[in-house]
Amino acid sequence: MSAAVDNLVGLTAAQALGVLLSSLQDVKEVRLAECRPLPPLQLRLNFTDAERLVFERALTLRSHTGLSFWDAALLTLPEVPGAMRLLDAATAHVSFHGHEIPLSWCSAAVGGIEQACSEFVDTSGASLAFLSEVVCHDGSLRHLPMIDFHAFKSLPNQQIVEAVAKRLFPSGSILLESGESYHAYGTELLTEAEFRGFMGKALLCAPIVDRAYLAHQIIEGRCALRLTPGGGKSCTPKVIAVL
Repeated sequence: MSAAVDNLVGLTAAQALGVLLSSLQDVKEVRLAECRPLPPLQLRLNFTDAERLVFERALTLRSHTGLSFWDAALLTLPEVPGAMRLLDAATAHVSFHGHEIPLSWCSAAVGGIEQACSEFVDTSGASLAFLSEVVCHDGSLRHLPMIDFHAFKSLPNQQIVEAVAKRLFPSGSILLESGESYHAYGTELLTEAEFRGFMGKALLCAPIVDRAYLAHQIIEGRCALRLTPGGGKSCTPKVIAVL
């Protein structure tokens, strides 16, 4: 890991990625995307009585256990006949394919990501995201591995998150507070095969690593993490440790 990457604490995600990418000179192009999360479930569906019961029980189970909403809902589903339509909502996926915003490595390494964030207009709760998939000078696609954690911000949880990050990113990582939880970036690029292995290993660390996040990234074939507030999140992710 370069000395520049060692001095990232306090930087925003966009600033930190600029510094990190400046050390990855095999990269020719990176990609951003506008992230438009689905509306909350209660706004998407006109609940039946059974669906509302699952929804309410899932909220209670989440508050008692810290499970994600969908983990709690799927555990509750067998208890309530007639609510199987929720499975369709649970498997809904919004793709970034066809909506990428390309950015040259030269631009990204000198503040281009930060500039894109400052110019981004939040429409209907959208946020700007960085995509793991990068284009190299030889034309190959590689990945900057990234993870979203499902661990509410606290000192004990940060210690667990750091322990997981050290195992998932043996070559080093950058840990960020994302608001209520944590994000992490690896510091070395992965091939497609290495990326698949990384995602599988990360899934074995659920629920510390967000299971639903991983599922959507596997469907997408790449990772994405937001750079700006949006999607119900008011915080700009910032670096808290370099591991």
